[in-house]
Amino acid sequence: MPSIPTGTLSSTAAKAVVVVAFLAVGGVAAAQMGAIDGITDSRDSALLESVPDGVDSVAVFDASVIESDTAERLYATGYNATAGSMNQSAPADDEAMDDGMETAPSPVEMVPANLTGALDEVENETGLDPRAAEQVILYSQRQANFTSPPYQGTIVEADWAKSDVVDAVEADTNRSYRNTTVDGVTVYKPEPREEENVTTFGPPEPDQWVAVLGDGEYVFGTEQAVADAVDVEVGDADPVDGDLRSAFDSTRDGYLRYAQTSQNVNVTQINRTMGQSTGLNVTAYAEAYNDLHITSGTYYIGEDGETLGMESRIMTNSTDTARDVKDLAQGFVSIQAGAIQNETLESELRATEVTRDGTTVTVSRQTDIETAETLIRWYADILTGGQGGAATGVASGTTTAAAAAQSA
Repeated sequence: MPSIPTGTLSSTAAKAVVVVAFLAVGGVAAAQMGAIDGITDSRDSALLESVPDGVDSVAVFDASVIESDTAERLYATGYNATAGSMNQSAPADDEAMDDGMETAPSPVEMVPANLTGALDEVENETGLDPRAAEQVILYSQRQANFTSPPYQGTIVEADWAKSDVVDAVEADTNRSYRNTTVDGVTVYKPEPREEENVTTFGPPEPDQWVAVLGDGEYVFGTEQAVADAVDVEVGDADPVDGDLRSAFDSTRDGYLRYAQTSQNVNVTQINRTMGQSTGLNVTAYAEAYNDLHITSGTYYIGEDGETLGMESRIMTNSTDTARDVKDLAQGFVSIQAGAIQNETLESELRATEVTRDGTTVTVSRQTDIETAETLIRWYADILTGGQGGAATGVASGTTTAAAAAQSA
């Protein structure tokens, strides 16, 4: 999946949907293993009505996924394979216990053991209950250069009180906010910072702005991104349209849907740089990359809650490029599957479907929850350096893939 804009989401909006992000990004280890039947419904065109035109990428989260049984199950699997297993294997501080001293909990011990606890923690930290969120839309434009101000926004539909949202933003940014009205829309902007004699490197952290687009609809982001969303809301600007919107609308229904335009690279510069370091001529690859157009896709859960799915569509500008992309995708799947010393996961990867229809290449997978859990444990064992051991249920060393599957 291409990168999803984050940027200003390190602030309040991100914390409020952190568990959604877990499923969309951290949970990709499981979710990317599947593709189930889904349909595009009549709500699609309305999903992006608040997003400004001219953006390069957009993603929509269905926040209801965070309260699904599937999410609870995958969270528990991830916890048991990482923090849970590390807690069990960590030796007790006998000396401190003998002295009657209380030791501070480790970062691992502070990780909530279940999804409900994680949601409660988010609410406690922000004052905003993520379970009250219905939908989260992220959008961004690429920077012209490193010194250009970022352009990133997040639209959240949630049953949150306006005062709670403002309090959360002020606490998170450590800034005071004042409100103004723009064509009937309430906009909160940060008070100017006090001058500090602190040396910083690179561009300063962008200010976080907030606007109330409607009852229970908020936009967080950089100044211009918020201003443009307000213009769309009051009818002074058009919502996103064109190929990006068409690509998004063509994706299947799911808890995460996205579309992102490709960014051209300087073929001469790339080849010069790569040539100096590798001695290879990568002109053909760079030119093929520049012939990509838009990538879109969906992550979703089956209606029975027992199947996970992924479908990615890569739209190119020519049939020849689409053929190359298909060949490269099939080759990558083969290499990836061959590198995994686990028969269950290797078989699952090789079941990935790569098809081409004219200038569009589609990559999709499907799996059941048990296999997804095996994959989570397999990745967790790598991330923890094998500290989970048998507790992770990962097939490593002489452990068989069958044993891993049985422990799912």
